Amino acid sequence: MYVKMVFLKLKENNIIKFQDTYVKEVIPLVTSHKGNRFTHLLLDRDNDNEAISITAWDKKKDFEAYLNSGDFKKTSDKYSSMYIEPPIEKSYEVVASSDPLIIRIF
Repeated sequence: MYVKMVFLKLKENNIIKFQDTYVKEVIPLVTSHKGNRFTHLLLDRDNDNEAISITAWDKKKDFEAYLNSGDFKKTSDKYSSMYIEPPIEKSYEVVASSDPLIIRIF
């Protein structure tokens, strides 16, 4: 499994708007792509302007197909005015899991 994490710092007055938009627009868009396992938004309750968007993909090529579709860039660009600074993007491959089936499949 391949995981993409985007670390966000949101402007104070945009947190609720971003969360609402993520639920209504980002989740349906991302989950419509082949190979998406899940899409989550995490909010830091100790620092209300920090969030992490996490998407998981069956295979790296599924994630790359999503990137090549232009949807990731469109979404990032659309919400850029809500960020304090540019998001930090990181990608990971799952190599250990509490669910041994995940490792065997991938």
